[in-house]
Amino acid sequence: MMFLWLLLIGLVLYFVLVKPGKREDFAAKSAEDPDEVLKRRFVNGEITEEEYKNMLKIVNE
Repeated sequence: MMFLWLLLIGLVLYFVLVKPGKREDFAAKSAEDPDEVLKRRFVNGEITEEEYKNMLKIVNE
């Protein structure tokens, strides 16, 4: 029974102390400029040239 309490306390401490740093890293990565995101997706072959141009036009309106 004591093991379960220690496990629970350990999990709470993990999510309180370790996880907030992970969220900040994600926020920093997602702060990329929309034009750069489209450019990267086009270069990686995720979208076609037509899709790239259409999305770029929409983003820059």
